[in-house]
This record gives sequence, C-alpha cells and structure tokens, in this order.
Amino acid sequence: MTTTVKNAKPAGVAVPLQAASVYRKLTAADSGLLAGHLKRLDPHDRHLRFWGGVTDTAIDEYCARLDWSAAVVVGAFIDGDLRGVGELVRVRMVPRIMAEVAFSVEGPWQNEGVGTALLRRVLTIARNRCIDRVYMLCLAENRKMQKIASKFEAQLSFGEGEVEGRILPAWPSYFSLMEEAVEDGKAWFPAIFDPASLWPGLSAPPDQP
Repeated sequence: MTTTVKNAKPAGVAVPLQAASVYRKLTAADSGLLAGHLKRLDPHDRHLRFWGGVTDTAIDEYCARLDWSAAVVVGAFIDGDLRGVGELVRVRMVPRIMAEVAFSVEGPWQNEGVGTALLRRVLTIARNRCIDRVYMLCLAENRKMQKIASKFEAQLSFGEGEVEGRILPAWPSYFSLMEEAVEDGKAWFPAIFDPASLWPGLSAPPDQP
C-alpha cells in the first residue's frame, strides 16, 4: 500500500513510502537541497545530527564549507523531495583510507527503512573506493542510528555520552561495482526524459510559438 506524500507532515507521524522512492548521489549543485533538508529536521533530530542545537545560519555555513571532493552524499528523494541523507566523508588517506558516516532522516519518514537503505548504499560506495574503515559517531541516546549500524555488523564502542561504530567494508568486487553502477543508472535515467524528476525546482522550458 502506498500513500502520496507531497506536503510535509507533522514531526513524528509515520508516512508510508512510495515504491518509487529515488536514491541518488548529490553534487555541489544540490547544496541548497541539502541545506533545506537539514533545516527541516526537528530540534531533537538536529541535536542528534549535529551533537547539539544549531541554527539555520549554521546549517547554511556547514553546507557551504562541505568538501565535495572528499565526500559522497546520497539523498533519498520521496515524491520528489529530499527527505533523507547519508554522508560519507573521507578523513584520512594514510596508512589506511578512513571515512566517517552521518545520517539524517526527517521525522515523518523515520522507521520506514530509509536510514537502512542509505547506509547500505553508502557502504557499497565506501567498498568500491577501497575505504578500509568506516566510522560512525553518535550520541548515546541515538538508539535508531545504533540499531541501523548493527544491521551491518558494526562494532560499537560505548563511551561517556557517545557511541563509536566501526565497520570494515570488504574489498570491491565485480558485483559491488555493478551494484553502484545500477543504482546510479536507476537514479539518473529518468532525467533524460524528465529533468524535473531529479531537480524538482527546475523550470519547464517556455512553450515554442
């Protein structure tokens, strides 16, 4: 059963996902979409994502300084709107390539498998880039993120008020490379015929006389 979801619903109200949800990599051109998504997080989710309360201005600054050359950001588009994001940021190259992951899903779309789908895609990307270790840092109260990480055999270490998860991706294989290629193709193919399917704010061309 599916439900059309166009307007934002009150935080905490679960919304069944459409089967046609689209997951795709974001680019620097999507910085505005990323900022809009992060600003729609309710205060509690902002606190969990940024380890404290942040203002809209701080979110704009965060998106402006994001190093897209060292990051891969995957977005979950539901009914054309960005509702979830998984960020993979490379933090070290030697002696091993290491990266950190962070996730955010807007309240109405939580508990619907979006976070799990994002982490699965992000880990495939990490694997295909020969990243040796993926770290996830979260507050101890962020049980949802810990539960998602446990699905992928993350080793969780509990400290004072925080949790560190460590995942060791396998080396890339033909199948993992194909999985990422297929996911990219599924996301970008609709734009050939309908660019607005990936860029909802794109204006339609004027009618020709």
